[in-house]
Amino acid sequence: MTERRLAWAERAGSAVLEATGWSPDELAELAPLDAAALARRFSVVPAEVLRSSPAAVTPMAGAFRLDGPALVFQPRFPFADGTDYAFLSWPDGLPGFIARAARELAATTAVAGIRPSTAELPLNALRVYVAFSAPMSEGASAHVRLLDAAGAQLEDAFVPMEPELWSPDRSRLTLLLDPGRIKRGLVPHEEAGYPLEAGGAVRLVVDAAARDSAGAPLAAPAERGYAVGPPERRRLDPRSWKLSGPRPGSREPLRLRADRPLDHALALRCIAVVDALGRPVAGRAELAEGDRDWSLAPAEPWGAEAYRLVVAPELEDLAGNSVTRVFDRDLGLPGDDPLPAEPVVLPLPPG
Repeated sequence: MTERRLAWAERAGSAVLEATGWSPDELAELAPLDAAALARRFSVVPAEVLRSSPAAVTPMAGAFRLDGPALVFQPRFPFADGTDYAFLSWPDGLPGFIARAARELAATTAVAGIRPSTAELPLNALRVYVAFSAPMSEGASAHVRLLDAAGAQLEDAFVPMEPELWSPDRSRLTLLLDPGRIKRGLVPHEEAGYPLEAGGAVRLVVDAAARDSAGAPLAAPAERGYAVGPPERRRLDPRSWKLSGPRPGSREPLRLRADRPLDHALALRCIAVVDALGRPVAGRAELAEGDRDWSLAPAEPWGAEAYRLVVAPELEDLAGNSVTRVFDRDLGLPGDDPLPAEPVVLPLPPG
């Protein structure tokens, strides 16, 4: 690739990256290409990602366009101050680098939690969540690592996602352990095995270089350690859970204890209580540390009517097993065949 001149510019109030230095012939070749064609020839990535995982680089989300003599890249999410970026041209893939100046910003955002919050992960665990105290910039997943007991990084444990999987307020990041390595019989599983190692121990580490939406680093790194237990390959059965009914007239929380840890984000969305008319009971739902104990503190005192617990069919445990299916099922076991995708409705016991 001919040497390019890279520079920052501002368009419509946001930062863009401009690549100039094209010859007249190159400009003529690029002129008829639309955004999709340009994205097949060029990409922009954080330089740290390119250096650490050159074989699995996921381009930043955004759009290229030719504007006079400059090829302009408009990112979907803002560039992070204090970060180096690489501009790549395909098929040669030779990068040009440019640094974005750091601003002196106070580090006020912290890791608010790491889920699962269990002491042990099943060998076939499917996802983890990192919650932050404020909205974050794109690129935070590059600062989340899984380390083994010796402190070595588990390579390719997470699936590169483009764009990253954020909650609507960009305060919770979801990271998927590679499903292809979890499902038996698939080529990635046969070639590389599970992302985790049975009987071992891992640490999920979030380093402080992850940037919040203002471009400031985190106030401190964070980590959580896990033992790795046997795989979990059973459907969820809410009928086996223990329910503790609240007293009528009180505002005591309704409590349930599941037979195993539940997926944190799905548990808060997929478990509800309805009244005799089928109306959801308003209140504050929580999944306690350990991810097995769910509770609902009502906004108003409980009545004397018959309440019901409703569990949506998409609720999952830590290994992706839902109410209706086993994520990594044995095709030779008829008992693992998927069930109809219907909610499970249970009456609440007397308080």
